Amino acid sequence: MANDDTATAQEITGIIKGIFTAFEDHDPDGIEGHMHPDSTVWDVFTPQLIRGVEERNKFHAEDQEQMQARGPITLTVEDPEVDAWGDTALARYYLNYAYEPPNAAEGRVRITDVFRQIDGKWLIVHHHEGTVPTGIPPITE
Repeated sequence: MANDDTATAQEITGIIKGIFTAFEDHDPDGIEGHMHPDSTVWDVFTPQLIRGVEERNKFHAEDQEQMQARGPITLTVEDPEVDAWGDTALARYYLNYAYEPPNAAEGRVRITDVFRQIDGKWLIVHHHEGTVPTGIPPITE
């Protein structure tokens, strides 16, 4: 960590793991309680940048709908690497997911969360997900 603050890293790790527990429990409010109202999201399944509460609420509804169309999900959140500088922190980590049938899907996602400490509370101001590459694409020419 940039400032060697183990307590901050533990707090942010707890927030991140709690967010994914809320996702599994179909509890968008458990996610939103850790998001700054103006935060943005790059979701692994959504091509456009999601901005602010109104767009995130629409996204949560659509995300829960697609989740309900699949079988049970298993999520594994690896411990994040956290760096903090005053009231700003950065967390990087991997998420593994597997949906059972029907509509099974699985993957590995790398995630970066940018946090700001506002009124003593760590809030996510940007959440960025991307599928982990499986290698370099072949060169055909």
